[in-house]
Amino acid sequence: MDFKNIHAIPHMDHRDRNYPIDTMGVVFNTEAHFDDPASPKMVFYIRDNIDSQIKCVATGAHAYAFRDGLENMKDRGQVIVVLKMWRVLKFLSYFGPPNLWLETEGGLSDFRFNPRLLEVEEFRQSLLSSDPYVQRYGVVGLL
Repeated sequence: MDFKNIHAIPHMDHRDRNYPIDTMGVVFNTEAHFDDPASPKMVFYIRDNIDSQIKCVATGAHAYAFRDGLENMKDRGQVIVVLKMWRVLKFLSYFGPPNLWLETEGGLSDFRFNPRLLEVEEFRQSLLSSDPYVQRYGVVGLL
């Protein structure tokens, strides 16, 4: 698989941002927005092993699935999520740098918590050797 590094996403060419991307990272700072049943949303952030981070927004059925999947992972340390076919969105601001985030792309988007992939295991090992939080609390192993 060709995973896009989180730190490279803000520097992607504007033409490349028109296509869904695949990436992975450690989940942190989750916010559930289920007040409006017509537009449920799960906002979360992911970070890599060099502390680059990006906001992610799961909408619709993906929001419920993400919430439930993450709930099943609680109390197991840090969770690595693989995002497949998520679109990059950019909002230009007059008062600061542009906002950039990843969002689900209809039925194409998918995610997996700690899948059995060589790239995920390599990422997990890099976290264990470089991330103080993960060194202290651990990371969920492959399921």
